[in-house]
Amino acid sequence: MSIFKGKNVLVTGAAGICGQSAVSRMLTEEASVRAVVYNRRTIGFEHNNLEIVKADLSLYDDCVNVIKDIDIVLHFAAHIRGAQGQQEEQVALVTKNVVPSVNMLDVSVNNNVEYFGFIGSSTAYPDVGYPVKETEMFDSNPFIGYTGVGWMKRYLQKVIQYFQTLNKTKFGVVVPMAIYGPKDNFNHYGHAVPQLIMKASDGMNPFEIWGDGSQVRQFIYVDDLIDSLLYVLKKDASAIPYNVGNGVSTTITELVETITEIYGYQPKFNYDITKPSMITKRELDITKITELGWKPKHNLRTGLEKTISWYEDNK
Repeated sequence: MSIFKGKNVLVTGAAGICGQSAVSRMLTEEASVRAVVYNRRTIGFEHNNLEIVKADLSLYDDCVNVIKDIDIVLHFAAHIRGAQGQQEEQVALVTKNVVPSVNMLDVSVNNNVEYFGFIGSSTAYPDVGYPVKETEMFDSNPFIGYTGVGWMKRYLQKVIQYFQTLNKTKFGVVVPMAIYGPKDNFNHYGHAVPQLIMKASDGMNPFEIWGDGSQVRQFIYVDDLIDSLLYVLKKDASAIPYNVGNGVSTTITELVETITEIYGYQPKFNYDITKPSMITKRELDITKITELGWKPKHNLRTGLEKTISWYEDNK
């Protein structure tokens, strides 16, 4: 039985890639959704059970207003940047994420919200060179290129674990790497996948790749990410983080090859080692959530095909 059916669900960051996917999924689950946006009046669709509210979650009073009569919070509001932005905006990535998140955690617990869903980040992990387990998050410092956002996510993880001990709200936490999908940020500030899709859509040849192309990542399609979070909320809302991903390690060169193959051409590659490529090998051990019974529905190719189809229809 769904824990969401008939519930009042608050989705923050509803204009973003994760928020829009979560709103759509909650409406499918027959929940009543209050979607919080920062500076937009719409999120691309309408529904009788959907209310769109503008709020600045860095303001505590705004958080108090949006939490009224809410049973479940899915918190995605975040200031996010790609590889270059993470190096340029270390301080902003901390300050613009911590305050809104702590505000939402506080008002949720104070209003006896039943469940609170939160997305962690693989940037919180140290650079270990192998698939990292959840228990290794605090073994050493985050990789230096992710210092700001890494420490921020670690701090929020500890705050969530504290609030769990108050026995008022149950918390579900998943830790992804390299989220992608429709409605992502297809601009200068976007992550690797939208940046590469834009280049392929323009037919770039030779194709510019940041770094030497050997960087390893595990990607996760946004609908799978939301599904994993809802699964953890139902099965083990204990504030303990669960790594999530597609379980397959992919180099950036392999990612580009798949994208350009979908576009129907084979370009030459121009590797630019002067551009930020971040950590060389970053992988998650997803054994724990697999043993809980969850698995992704999309492999990299099918997820990219859906993402590219959406981009070409909306660019």
